[in-house]
Formats: sequence, structure tokens, C-alpha cells
Amino acid sequence: MKPYWTIFALTLVCASGAAQELTKEQLAEEFPGIETNDILDAPVAGFYEVAIGSSVAYVSKDGRYILQGDLYDLSENTNLTERRRSTARVDMLANVDPATMIVFSPPAEEVKHTITIFTDIDCGYCRQFHREIETVNALGVAVNYLFYPRTGPETESWFKADKVWCAEDRNLALTDAKLGGRVPEDGCESTPVESHYDLGNLVGVRGTPTIYAANGEHIGGYLTPDQLLELLEQIEQ
Repeated sequence: MKPYWTIFALTLVCASGAAQELTKEQLAEEFPGIETNDILDAPVAGFYEVAIGSSVAYVSKDGRYILQGDLYDLSENTNLTERRRSTARVDMLANVDPATMIVFSPPAEEVKHTITIFTDIDCGYCRQFHREIETVNALGVAVNYLFYPRTGPETESWFKADKVWCAEDRNLALTDAKLGGRVPEDGCESTPVESHYDLGNLVGVRGTPTIYAANGEHIGGYLTPDQLLELLEQIEQ
């Protein structure tokens, strides 16, 4: 169980002793950082669906039980938990300033799909995807890159991301760093690497590349251009 859900569960134990059934407002009051609109009635009777970022859990209305895991509606063959995660991701990704992204895109009139990718300059599959970026763009897919150095702060991959951001031509610098191993020498005062990395942790990035469709759905790691287009056509049809 993730640490914040552990803390949440302990908080519920204390709160549940005071009432037979907790309201959404009581849950929000008992656990700082959760707002009432983060809490929905779950598809299963007697439970709330609670989201922290894109992490979702199910809490019994008496505060006694907490469940983590994906909930499926078998009649519709739908992953209800992933649907909630996707909704949360859309909101979080929509709040990213486009000016902090490195964007590779076909002309605006040719864009059919837009994806967001958390990427690491030193990741082999990230490099392979970038080798095919022109093909991806030619298929009508715009790519918004966010930095996610897997090794974390104060590491070589993090410093490379900082320096790529500081380059005069960021697109060229990213391509040179990924495909040629040439990293700009100069840094600068401020970069979005830390905010991208923190967002990646919040939306559930566990490795790179991590690709999200415009609807917030996680569509995988490395995909060939044709595989990527096929999935996007299925999702956004």
C-alpha cells in the first residue's frame, strides 16, 4: 500500500469511530489534501471512490475498509478505475504550461492526434522512439515531451535534461542529446525538469517512455509509429 493510502487508512480508523457513515465532507475534512470533488460514490454500493492525483482507492462509507486495485465492469468490459485515472490525468496534464514542453509536431492543419510523453535522455527505448519522430509526425501525431530523468534529482540524466532545456534550439538539442550523445555545455537559472518529474510521479509514471493519449489514457511505453497510430485511432474514434 502506498504511503499516502496508509496514512489515509489510519486517519479513517480514527474518524470512523465517531460516525456510522462518513459523508464526503467528513472524509475531505479528515484528510488534508483531499477535496470533496476528489470523492465520488463508487460503482460498488457502500463505497466511495477516492482519487489522490491519478491514484485511486475505494473506501467503505463507514471508514472501516480501504481497497486498492482495478475495478472492472464485466458487463461492459470496462476498467472503471483506469477511466477515473484517465480523467484525473487529463486535468493534471492540461495544467502544464505548453511553453515548458518540447513539442515535435506536423503542421497544425495536419494534426490528427496529440500525445504526451514523459521521457529520459538516457533511456534506450526513448531514443528508439525519437529516431522515428519524423515518421510519427508524418502520421499526423503531435508529440509533447516532458522530462522524467528516471535516476532522479542531482544525477547525470537530470543535468542533461536541464542543459537541453537551456539550449537556444531545444528541439535540436534534445535530438542531439538522444541520438548523438551531444549535450549542450551551458546551463541556465531555471528549468521545468523538477516540475515535470514531480508531475510524472503524481500521474503514475513508473518508467520511460510513458505515453498518454489526449484523453489521459496510458497507452504504454515504446510503440512503433504504426502501433501508436493504431491505438490512437481505436481510443479516439
